Amino acid sequence: MESKDLTRIWIVAVAVLALLVWGGLTGCASGPRQFTAAPTLWVDDDRRPFERPPETSYIPKYWDGADHILFRPVSHMFLLETSRAAVNVNAFDEVPDSSWFVNRLSRQRMTAEEIARGACSRPSPEADLPWKVVAAKADGDNPGFQITTRSGTRYLLKFDNKSQWERASAADVVGSRLYFAAGFQAPCNRVVYFRSADLQLPEKPISGSDGKPLTRESIEVMLKDLPREQDGTLRGLASEFLPGKPIGPWLYEGVRGDDPNDAVPHQDRRELRGSRLLAAWISHHDARSQNTLALWADDGGGRGHVEHYMIDWGDTLGGLIQIGSDTDARMDRLSRRVGYTYYIDFGAIATDFFTFGALERPWERAHYGPAGKIFGYFNDEEFVAEDWKAGYPNPAFSNMLEEDGAWMARIIARFDDESISGVVREARLTSPVARSELVRILRGRRDRILQRYLLRVSSLTDARVEDRTLCVRDRAVEAAVPTAPAFSARIWYSSTSFGDLPVQRRSDGELCTALPALPPGQGIVELSTGRPGQGPLWVHVQEASAGRVAGLRRPESAGQAL
Repeated sequence: MESKDLTRIWIVAVAVLALLVWGGLTGCASGPRQFTAAPTLWVDDDRRPFERPPETSYIPKYWDGADHILFRPVSHMFLLETSRAAVNVNAFDEVPDSSWFVNRLSRQRMTAEEIARGACSRPSPEADLPWKVVAAKADGDNPGFQITTRSGTRYLLKFDNKSQWERASAADVVGSRLYFAAGFQAPCNRVVYFRSADLQLPEKPISGSDGKPLTRESIEVMLKDLPREQDGTLRGLASEFLPGKPIGPWLYEGVRGDDPNDAVPHQDRRELRGSRLLAAWISHHDARSQNTLALWADDGGGRGHVEHYMIDWGDTLGGLIQIGSDTDARMDRLSRRVGYTYYIDFGAIATDFFTFGALERPWERAHYGPAGKIFGYFNDEEFVAEDWKAGYPNPAFSNMLEEDGAWMARIIARFDDESISGVVREARLTSPVARSELVRILRGRRDRILQRYLLRVSSLTDARVEDRTLCVRDRAVEAAVPTAPAFSARIWYSSTSFGDLPVQRRSDGELCTALPALPPGQGIVELSTGRPGQGPLWVHVQEASAGRVAGLRRPESAGQAL
């Protein structure tokens, strides 16, 4: 091929590229994106019955970590991957209800009592004695049983590790309550006190986890080393069995090929991305697939659908890394790094190598607090929400964008001091110092999350129109974030023409403005808190529907083009 031919090809290629760029620019300048007049999607119908339950899956204990620390990064090394916006977001910048997530605090307020109750709808199993042991817990380092209460409700009964007695059971209660109120499906976890005589064997002989027959003597042996209260009772964690047939964990990426309802890649689900902040709040460093559960819900006629649950928060609130029942100096060094680095963090290793370890790290300042060893190195002083890491890379966490974090921050903002105290009371910690310390740390970490993720993207939400008056709420005011707002509003008639609107500030963070006559189709009302660095809220209002809110957008800056 002659050089002239190559030149012509290059000229044509450059011309085509220029046309594409010009077309994109003119397309962007043609006007603001319009929302449809269709009703907003608040329910994602992923519970459509289908035949053939999915195959039960199993993930080996250490495979998930090896895959995400080593094999996945290597296999993705040469892929030009960029994070895209979350897929399952409706016109109101919210996540619709589904088998994964239910709008609770995101769309309504809950009382402190409702948050503290969590998923629990029955009386405590302590009021339903005696308990019949039907199986021994098959995994974990500590003893545990499957039990049925006198009325027939089934629970998993497990116990704390002696080195941090009361922490794991408290953590399972706190984690389940916070995740459930935030919108996730979670089990009912309760701290219970009982006597060994309350555990009865069934008429039919059963085997323990070692394959030997489970007897009264073997139960006593399993319980003999556990600490007891002054009245002789034992402390345990009773987790109510979930409805449906377990089919194994679900993954934080991809879709399940044998579930026709599973259409959104898990790493692109906003609720899973945003759950990174919930995990950071309570230091859920073990947020991985093994601590999730998919269940087959029978809809009758041989058909059903899959439900998705979060389970097991026993690692949270300062759980120390352990091998067996005790810790050593090497494990203590790893425990200090929890939340700051991955278990195997090549970036941190490289930094230490090139700086000869001279750079002081926050984990080097880690120490036990006033409550002592029970909460390990769990603190709020060194907590930086943006930098928090799970034990190893989580694909959904890694894909979290600013708007995903802001969405979860608007939910976390509704956990007020009273509700946090109520959740901690459910943990039934015996030490007053431990109770007060846990409340203080949870409040402090919540505040740090809100300072980082609530004040960049607009914290205004709950938009509605009544009698041609548009009202929104400021979640930052609801949460008593110190930075005071200076509200303003204006209406855009075109991409270059706007008019200021009067603002009426009502109680409890509500902001309202009267709507003038709107342009044909949709008008855009821009509402701003006036906080430095915080973007506005654009409310698309449908004039033909007497001022119906058609959708919301949250640009990161006020200067961003419409």
